[in-house]
Amino acid sequence: MYSLQPLHYTQHEPDRLAHSRKNQQEIKKALELSNTRIIPYWNGLHWLSNKTIKQPDLLSVEAAVFPIKEYKTTFIGKQNEIHFFSVDLSALSEKQALALLPDGRFVDIRQDVTLKRSYQASLLVYTRGLYLWHAKNGFCGVCGNKNRIIDAGHARQCTNCTKVIYPRIDPAVIVLIEYIPEKGEPLCLLAQHRSRQSKMYSTLAGFVETGESLEATVKREMKEEVGLEVTNIRYVASQPWPFPSSLMIGFYAQAKSMDLSLDNNEVHEAQWFSATKISNLVSQNDLILSREDSIARYLIQNWVNKNLNSENKLINSPIPVL
Repeated sequence: MYSLQPLHYTQHEPDRLAHSRKNQQEIKKALELSNTRIIPYWNGLHWLSNKTIKQPDLLSVEAAVFPIKEYKTTFIGKQNEIHFFSVDLSALSEKQALALLPDGRFVDIRQDVTLKRSYQASLLVYTRGLYLWHAKNGFCGVCGNKNRIIDAGHARQCTNCTKVIYPRIDPAVIVLIEYIPEKGEPLCLLAQHRSRQSKMYSTLAGFVETGESLEATVKREMKEEVGLEVTNIRYVASQPWPFPSSLMIGFYAQAKSMDLSLDNNEVHEAQWFSATKISNLVSQNDLILSREDSIARYLIQNWVNKNLNSENKLINSPIPVL
C-alpha cells in the first residue's frame, strides 16, 4: 500500500493578511520586524542555501541583511509568526543576484526535493505564480499604457485609464476514471500522453472553458480525449499549479463502458488497470506513475490504496519519478 503524503504545495499555507495589502504603513512596519524574511526569486527559480541550516533561513534571508530599499518587494503573508516578503531579482544576471545573498544557488522547485517538500513550498509556488503574472501584465489591456504595481504586489493599475487588474488563474480538471465490472476488480483508466516517456501513465485533464461548470468540463474532456461518458463525478481535492498559472481540481468519475475512442492529438495510448496490475508493474519498474508532486499521483495512490487487496502490497519505494 502507498504511504500517502499530503498534496504538495497545499500544506502550511500562509495567512495572506489580504486586508493589510492596501495599508502601506502596516506593510512597512512588517518589513522592519526583526524576524521578517525575504524569499528571493530569479527567473522562475528560488534561492536555496548551500549551508545545512534550519528553515526558514534555508529558503529565505533576513530582511535586515538584504538591501530592501533598492528592490521592490511583494508581501506574501504570515506563517509560523513570521512575516514573509518576496523579491524578484530576474532583471539581474544570476551572478549579480547571488552576490546579494548568502552562499546559495537558484533551483527549480519541482526538481529539488528540499524545496518541494519544505513547509515553505506553498509560499514558493505562491511567489512564483505572482511574478509570472506580473511578467505578462506590464501594460494595460484596455489602452496599452504602462501598469504600475499596487497593493503590496497583488494588483496592477494602469497609469493612464486607472483600470485595476488582479492575478488570474486557469482552472483545470484532472480526472481518474474508474469502471466497476459486475465481477472482478475495479479498474481505472490511465493514459500515456504524447509528451511523456513510454512507461509513464497518468490521469486525464483539461481546462475549464468560459461559461462551463467543473462537472460539465469533466464530462466534455473525458468524451473528447477517450470517448467515454462518465457519471458519479466526485470532487477529491485541489492543488495550486503555477506552472505557469493553473489550479488543478481533482475528481473521480465513473465510466459507463470500457470502450475507448482516443483523441490521438492528446492521448497516445490508454489502458485499464486494476490496483493489482498497477502494483505489479510499478514493482517491476514497468510502469511510471505521474510526478510525485502532482495531484494526478495523489489521485492514483488514493485509488490504489482503496482497491488493492490487503495481501497485495504495493511497493512504495523506489518508484520511478520523472
